[in-house]
Amino acid sequence: MKWTDKFNRKYMQISLYLIITAVIIYSLSLVAKNAPAILREIMGKVSWLIRVLKPVIFGFVFAYLLDPITGFFEKKYRKIKSNKLLHKFHAPRTWAAVTATVLLIVAVVGLISLLVFSVTDQLRLANLDDITKLGNELINNLNASYNAILANLEKMDIQSQEFELYVKNAITFILDSIMNIAKSSLTSISNISGYLTTILFSFLIGFYFLIDGRMIINYIKKVCYALLSERKNQKISRISHDLDEVFSGYIRGQLVDAFFMMLTISIVLSVIGVKFALVIGIFTGIGNMIPYFGPIVAYISTAFVCLINGDMANLFVSMIALVIIQAIDGNFIGPKLLSRSIKIHPLIVIISLIFGSAIGGFLGMLLAVPIGAYIKLVFVRFIDSRIARKEEQKKEGCKTVEKKS
Repeated sequence: MKWTDKFNRKYMQISLYLIITAVIIYSLSLVAKNAPAILREIMGKVSWLIRVLKPVIFGFVFAYLLDPITGFFEKKYRKIKSNKLLHKFHAPRTWAAVTATVLLIVAVVGLISLLVFSVTDQLRLANLDDITKLGNELINNLNASYNAILANLEKMDIQSQEFELYVKNAITFILDSIMNIAKSSLTSISNISGYLTTILFSFLIGFYFLIDGRMIINYIKKVCYALLSERKNQKISRISHDLDEVFSGYIRGQLVDAFFMMLTISIVLSVIGVKFALVIGIFTGIGNMIPYFGPIVAYISTAFVCLINGDMANLFVSMIALVIIQAIDGNFIGPKLLSRSIKIHPLIVIISLIFGSAIGGFLGMLLAVPIGAYIKLVFVRFIDSRIARKEEQKKEGCKTVEKKS
């Protein structure tokens, strides 16, 4: 007789379950107790990994955005069969990548040059005496408005102490914001060597992604085919296809829309006679990459420039022009560019932007809408599959009833 036969198997099994349950509960309690420290450690490791992989991520984005242009030039170069130099060194793909990269550099340098030229030209036209006079007038107007509000409050027998406190808090907040911006700018300037290194490596990695991207993708498919089942490979292929369709359609559509807004607003405000029209147009185009953010930039910057210059007539005309441009973009151009890739309700867009801003700041807002669109796509497919399955079960049930009858 073995010593294990002296124990009741049922009680041993129950005891083992109790011990395992107690260990699990104790472990979960430790995790819950130390959750903040664990999350901080995880987020620290994740942020370190992102910093290390930043050039790779930026390089991938660079190659992903330039891939359609590179493909266009590759097709053109493949038709030129007489030039032997063109078909050396990785075939026409390399020359297409070089052409697309050079065009991007020329576009960025040209945009920065236009921005600098516009600002310096406007500052050159305004001499130091005009700027000083404008600043004094602005301060005097603010003081006059402040004193008028205090006088009206005293006439209505309302204590002005709370209003003065609000004003002091507002001034303190503005000064603190200016100091924080100045500190951030100084920190950015001190880290300029790091930024340049990141840009250089991102550029090089992105260029090699452009040239060898298809080979890398084929190799990844080969590895997945060797290690995973056919069903998982099909699932990965479907997910990657959906992500590519949503992200490429959204980002490239937003880039075209941003260019349209940049060009249109710069031309229209210049014709009206608003100062810094080109600067306003460029920043509006950049802001237009985030839904609903571009028009806010346009309205606020135009109103600020016109009010500072005391140009109330141009302010009124500019606001009407911006409303018309935004109506055309929001009802015709934007939906036309994005309808092929994503169809998402404005409420989901706003919710996505809120979550994206809270999680990833500006970059999170840029990626929030395509991520929200992909989640919506997956959810819609899941619901459709569940409905289709229930319909099939209903048909099978009807057939069974007919056979029995």
